[in-house]
Amino acid sequence: MRLANESDLQERLSYIQQSAHHEDHDLLDEYSEAKSPRPVDVSGALVPGGALNLCSMEAMGLFAQYAAIGVVFSMIPSLNYPIFNVYLNMEGYQTAAYTVLVTLGWSFKVVFGMLSDCCPIFGYRRKSWMLIGWGVTMICLAVMAFSDVGPPFCNRENVQFATYCGKPLESVPPDVLEANFNLGAPDNGSKFILLSMVVSFGYVLAACASDAMVVQYAQREPEAIRGRVQTAV
Repeated sequence: MRLANESDLQERLSYIQQSAHHEDHDLLDEYSEAKSPRPVDVSGALVPGGALNLCSMEAMGLFAQYAAIGVVFSMIPSLNYPIFNVYLNMEGYQTAAYTVLVTLGWSFKVVFGMLSDCCPIFGYRRKSWMLIGWGVTMICLAVMAFSDVGPPFCNRENVQFATYCGKPLESVPPDVLEANFNLGAPDNGSKFILLSMVVSFGYVLAACASDAMVVQYAQREPEAIRGRVQTAV
């Protein structure tokens, strides 16, 4: 009877020790999952090549491209009021059309993305389309920069007649109208509106190729840090 009790006691002690060991092991596993920093799992990349170093020249070039896209995206629409509305005194429907035309390129983003994915040029799917997009943009911007807009609709530098600039033409005396107004000024804006529209197509084409490259970089990243490049840009 005594031996049976001792055997039963040892069995219970063994069970308690095993339970305590499992509980300690579970707590250790939970702590391992929560502790920081955790080791990065280098597996799980969708394509080979390794994650992009965000401090490398390759990454800096990508960031500079997005910075340039932001500058052009903000600069072109801002020309509407000072140039086309005030300086050239174009009609309201013309300035409204300008606002639409300079963002028209974004409507073709799907088409540009398909071209970048399916139509490589000289073996390059991204670089070639980036160069084409920025080439078109720079040519149009250069033409706009070196083209003469012509005299303003109303010369505000002439202090004597500057007060007539904001008034309807019917109330302006004929001599002032002839001396201080350029009634053909609105016609000079058509070329700049057209060039601004082409600029929007150019930088959107470069932006589509850049977005595709960002996705390509993300596929090279391990699963633990995937999306780091998208967050950076």
